[in-house]
Amino acid sequence: MKFIKLFIIFLFVAFDLQAQELQAKFQDWNVFKTERGDKTVCYVASLPIKRDGNSDKRGEPFFLVTNIENDADEISVSSGFIYNKKSDVEISFGSKKFYLFPYNTLAWANDKNDDIDVIKEMQKHDDLVVSGVARDGKIATDTYSLIGFIQAYSKMKETCKDLR
Repeated sequence: MKFIKLFIIFLFVAFDLQAQELQAKFQDWNVFKTERGDKTVCYVASLPIKRDGNSDKRGEPFFLVTNIENDADEISVSSGFIYNKKSDVEISFGSKKFYLFPYNTLAWANDKNDDIDVIKEMQKHDDLVVSGVARDGKIATDTYSLIGFIQAYSKMKETCKDLR
């Protein structure tokens, strides 16, 4: 059921992606490959294991790590609503925190170094928490399991490498 929900989300997500192919599943993370124009895109995706906050009307949140033809990997997250553009989205690993910039329904790291640092932390921890504020001021806090992330991330890198 979780896989079906995840697949449906990516059919409608803000990306202009077509024909997504599931490459592998590792616990709470899935590896996908697709084409975007003339580029091959590989990414890992997960849904939260716990959803909290006072935002009762929102879509399905998700977390992605994307690799486009072996370029630098990029993290992105959606809390299932349009973010307040004046409020950063927070990712926390216990007391260690990172702040993402929001744009409409997605948020990204501020630069490649932050992407790298977040991905390193994802490989060290069991879970991560994403906190975001909607444009109406409602708050969402989503907890993602990182079980299977290391294997999924390695498979994504292998899949993109094989396509070069």
